[in-house]
Amino acid sequence: MALSFMRRHRRWLFIFLWLVILAFIILYIPAFLNVEEGSQSEIIARVAGQPISRGQFLRVYFDQRRLLEQMSRERADRERLKYELRILPERVFRDLVEQRLLALEARRLGVEVDDAAVARAISNDPGFRVGDRFDPAEYRRRLELRRISVEEYEAQVRAELRGARVISLITAGVSVTPADVEKEYRRQTERLRAEYVLIDVEPFRTDVKVTDADVSKRFEERKEAYRIPEKRVVDYILIDRAQLQAQAEVTGGDIETYLEQNEDDFRAEEQVCARHVLIKIAADGESTSGHREDEARRIAAGLLRQLRDGADFAELARESSEDPGSAASGGDLGCFPRASMVREFANAAFALDPGQLSELVRTPYGFHIIQAMSRQGGDLPPLDLLKDQVRRILVDRRAEELLEQKAAEAVAQLGQGRKLEEAAQAIGISLEKSAPLARGETPEPLVSRQLVARAFELNAVGQAHPEPFAVPRGYAFIALAEIQPSRLPDLADVKGEVQRDLERSLALDMARTRAQEVRQRVQKEGLTKAAKAFGLERRETAGLVGRGQALGDLGSSFAIEKAVFSLEPNELSDPVRVASGFAVLRVTEKTPFDPESFDRQKASIEESLLNRRRRQLFQSFLDQSWRRFSVERTAAYRKVMAID
Repeated sequence: MALSFMRRHRRWLFIFLWLVILAFIILYIPAFLNVEEGSQSEIIARVAGQPISRGQFLRVYFDQRRLLEQMSRERADRERLKYELRILPERVFRDLVEQRLLALEARRLGVEVDDAAVARAISNDPGFRVGDRFDPAEYRRRLELRRISVEEYEAQVRAELRGARVISLITAGVSVTPADVEKEYRRQTERLRAEYVLIDVEPFRTDVKVTDADVSKRFEERKEAYRIPEKRVVDYILIDRAQLQAQAEVTGGDIETYLEQNEDDFRAEEQVCARHVLIKIAADGESTSGHREDEARRIAAGLLRQLRDGADFAELARESSEDPGSAASGGDLGCFPRASMVREFANAAFALDPGQLSELVRTPYGFHIIQAMSRQGGDLPPLDLLKDQVRRILVDRRAEELLEQKAAEAVAQLGQGRKLEEAAQAIGISLEKSAPLARGETPEPLVSRQLVARAFELNAVGQAHPEPFAVPRGYAFIALAEIQPSRLPDLADVKGEVQRDLERSLALDMARTRAQEVRQRVQKEGLTKAAKAFGLERRETAGLVGRGQALGDLGSSFAIEKAVFSLEPNELSDPVRVASGFAVLRVTEKTPFDPESFDRQKASIEESLLNRRRRQLFQSFLDQSWRRFSVERTAAYRKVMAID
């Protein structure tokens, strides 16, 4: 269905970047409108009262995990896989929440999809066609393979179409002007080389002298700039992971049992030591970089016959292998783990016994003949060498169990209407009081932006947030203890800050004056002589620089980019404010605007800009939906987020 819809609505292709998540989730939650039986029915969250069950989460999670693992095997990128798996639980959770938010927004906006639209979408899906006609029998057969009823599938199609209509409705007003398109083209294509002189503000600081009267005057003139924002003080419980680790008990029997059950995790990674001969296949039919496939196969087969007839492998590899990295060493590849080679090569190499020759192995590079020389790894180290490692694993696991247990006990206490202090006493943890918190701060140990933001949403002193916040040291629960309103400070509160600001402002004025003097001299003597006259240094970019890229050691900013890209070759800039002071720049080379190239790319750039702005607008809409509808996480949410 999605493919046919995309063909008929190419202009809205970006919509499906959002709906891919929706469609993927729908296709793997057969009981989308029902809560499963047993432990899978445990609720991990509610979106405006609508439940997300553990079973629904796990179905999507494991399907996406399998997809990631398959992609990782093809790319042999284990570090990337580790990162993707680490963030996968939260990403799946957000996808499930946003799918429900989209349905809620459709209801709020009055977006409906009638039966005729559903029937049209299904009949146009090429997956349900035989020849050029929709086939009801093929439709039912494919749904049976997915283990989903006609009614459930049609409800899913309706939900997907409704989501597409919401996205279309929200982004319908997005537009791009011709000036926007030209600006984007310039951003992508304009390049320049520049020379410059940097006038650093720091040396001028030593020449700045300010009095108390100067500081007092600046404070009175700019008092509002030093306003102290509203702050909140919270009472909090910190369930500290490190303290729980100290309480965790692990016996020798625990260690032995764990090793018996998980011994494969401790085996040294198996490696094969091998050598090979490669006959390359030409890429895209280019004979200069390899052979046609049939010719490469014929050559490789002939070499394999020679080896089976007793030819020396190393000598034959030196003479015939087309792998420049190993041919000179007789095809020797050393020892390697499975993940370091492309899948076809690794599967063949690891299937060989030492000394055994492979059949021809086809990979994207060409045809290989592999000979395994030996194997390494795969052995389990002695128990004495593993005890400390396993003990740490078990201590961490027990500590996490205690962490979750105490967090659940605190949630239960607060859910019964008890105060945070009473909950702290019940779970045996002391109640602490924070320093005053400003918005956006994340002080130890309450290092959580969500926690601080929630502190500013609590309305009454004593009001507690009923769920924990994840912080680096474990979990924290908070209750509002004090509201400190925004106020204008006394000079004594901010004197040091005011003095530093004044000194920097005066030093910048001096640096600006020096930059103007430098510019005047550059016009007469050139950049190199002018810089030397003031004890400065002429610098230049390492090469051509594009918009948005750092301009040498000046860095990147809107002011620098606007100033330098407005210059023509050999034109000198006015003093430009940069992070460390001021700069005077001259463009020495610049790629000219190419009207013909712009005309050729104008349509694609316009479409790309439109889609980018639609995505940004729709993401903003989704962010508002998160605030518009309640998203409540239960205690089971924390458990499922810790999935491994």
